[in-house]
Amino acid sequence: MKNSKNISKWLNNEMSEEEFSAFQTTDDYTLYKDIVETGSKIKLTSINEEVALKDFKARIKTRTKKKPQVISLKNNFIFKVAASIALLVAVSYFLLNNSQTTLKTNYAENKSFTLPDESIVDLNAVSTITYAKSFLKNRELELEGEAYFKVKKGSSFTVNTSQGSVQVLGTKFNVKNREKAFNVFCYEGRVEVKHGTDKIILTKGEGVQLVNNNKLIKINNTSLNEPLWLNNESYFNQEIYDEVLAEFERQFNVKIITNNIDTGELFTGGFNNNNLETALKSITLPFNINYQIKDNEIVLSK
Repeated sequence: MKNSKNISKWLNNEMSEEEFSAFQTTDDYTLYKDIVETGSKIKLTSINEEVALKDFKARIKTRTKKKPQVISLKNNFIFKVAASIALLVAVSYFLLNNSQTTLKTNYAENKSFTLPDESIVDLNAVSTITYAKSFLKNRELELEGEAYFKVKKGSSFTVNTSQGSVQVLGTKFNVKNREKAFNVFCYEGRVEVKHGTDKIILTKGEGVQLVNNNKLIKINNTSLNEPLWLNNESYFNQEIYDEVLAEFERQFNVKIITNNIDTGELFTGGFNNNNLETALKSITLPFNINYQIKDNEIVLSK
């Protein structure tokens, strides 16, 4: 098919804005758009693959040799209709099995969700998880932001992020995947963390952190039963100050402006998410930083 690559990218939402604009001008776009819209309304019945395979083999065995038939071009329209129906069914199956569910939180918001397998996930502010309709068959999801998981025992459960992946069977763990921070803490059970060729196994009370964006190292053990952010406290262990400020913005829905501040310094400590000014003092006093609050903006300076 001449435009099969474009159609595949379109179905998978992989087209750039420029590619999509160009694709909309083609004859194929109108045809396949109608097919997809019709396909989304079709309910497909499940197929017994084993029975279908046996039936196929039986037909092959009993098939007699026939002379090749020359098909008239007059039947070309029928073939086009048949091909369209086949594509319609294929697209419908693709859409039904690859539809995505997205759960997310906004600024200054934490939420708890129950997944289809009855696992529970708590999302920190400005975080998103996405999983396919086939999640019960393949317990795998994508995470942007920070989340605490209480995984129901069963098959392998995988959390994929832009900086690494976490795989478990049944456990409790926290994953933080921010632009300038990636760490995982295990609160129960056993957790496998991967980044590139690095792989570290964590047990209860252990954590791991990505350093310099290229190496996983184990960090201080924790005696806590759950992450502090579940109780409205944000804590940092040797994280760059820039990430501390970014988390502050997420928790209080404010914008921070820095003047002559070294945001690359490492910070260990935390702040309470319930009181803005108290929280500000917690993150500015250690570095002798002054602050000014102007409406929804905070200016930090020395």
